Amino acid sequence: MNKILGLSLTLALMLTSSAAFAQEDATATKEQSLYLKTKGGEVISGKFRGLSGSKVKIATSVLGGTMTVTHDLDEFESSGVFAVLMADKPPTDFASHFAMARKAAELGLLNPAGKEARAALDSVKGDADFEAKRGEVRKWAAGALEKMIADAVADQDTPLAKDCLKLLTTRLADQRTEEQLDAIAASVEGLEHAAKQKKEDDRQAKLDAKVRASNDKKLQAIVKEVERGEKDYSSAIRKSGSTTASKNLCESAIGHFKKAYQELGKLIGANPDDTELATAAAPITQQIHNQGIAAALHAANMLCVRSDYKNAMEWAQKVIAFDPENKEAKEMVKTITAAEADSSEIWGWTWPTVGRSRARNQ
Repeated sequence: MNKILGLSLTLALMLTSSAAFAQEDATATKEQSLYLKTKGGEVISGKFRGLSGSKVKIATSVLGGTMTVTHDLDEFESSGVFAVLMADKPPTDFASHFAMARKAAELGLLNPAGKEARAALDSVKGDADFEAKRGEVRKWAAGALEKMIADAVADQDTPLAKDCLKLLTTRLADQRTEEQLDAIAASVEGLEHAAKQKKEDDRQAKLDAKVRASNDKKLQAIVKEVERGEKDYSSAIRKSGSTTASKNLCESAIGHFKKAYQELGKLIGANPDDTELATAAAPITQQIHNQGIAAALHAANMLCVRSDYKNAMEWAQKVIAFDPENKEAKEMVKTITAAEADSSEIWGWTWPTVGRSRARNQ
């Protein structure tokens, strides 16, 4: 009897609560839905009810109704913090969009910073002071990207550092001198080289000394050719302020990569049973592939900046012909198409960020 009474009371409470929650939910139908992840990995979803200081109120679903709960803003990952701030005060004009761009950059969110910067400029298109505000945004953007590169290098986040460097050198190269670009690029290259060297050292440590020496001798000329290509590509990054010089260096880099690839193919073909050599050649092949594509896409960007959309598209299509599933090349095609359709304002912020954490990209 007691159990039945207990169940009845529980059911009554649930029904009463559900009715109360349903009434509460009716007042929140127009409020923005949020899907937030805490630093601990928990997911909080519901409707935004307000932000007071650092306290966030969210109406979450409970037993068919909703209940408003309060969280500290600091509980959430950076993308969640940004989502809350956007819900609290949605930007509507240049000043508010620009403020949100600066906040996104502070939080280390590359794409949201770019989107809000572009939205800020879009809000003043056609205004008499558009060029002045465009200059203000571009000056800030270069500084924000430089800081994000420094932070990424410190955190050893190579993908983010490279993405930010691409943006700085292809969209905002005029905001930095060649010497400044050289120093920034060198910091990213140093990080990338350290990661490659560790991987190579680990691989070499597993090889017999005689096998290692034999492989090094056979691959020496090919490695030198790859290094020449990488040197030209690095110079292309540094020379981004001069689109013609940068594009020409990319073409030279690709020439070296092609030669290295051809020579490597001949070497492997001449030693079909040498599994150790084939194993040693694998990372070099991948290096040629990745750097060749990077150089081709950089050339496409330089041509796009110069409004030479036809040749820019040819470069992007060359990559797709070589690697049909290459996501960066496909995104590059979209970038060129968008730039051509809106040639009065070709400063596009979007750059393909394949394989990076969503928290950086949302």
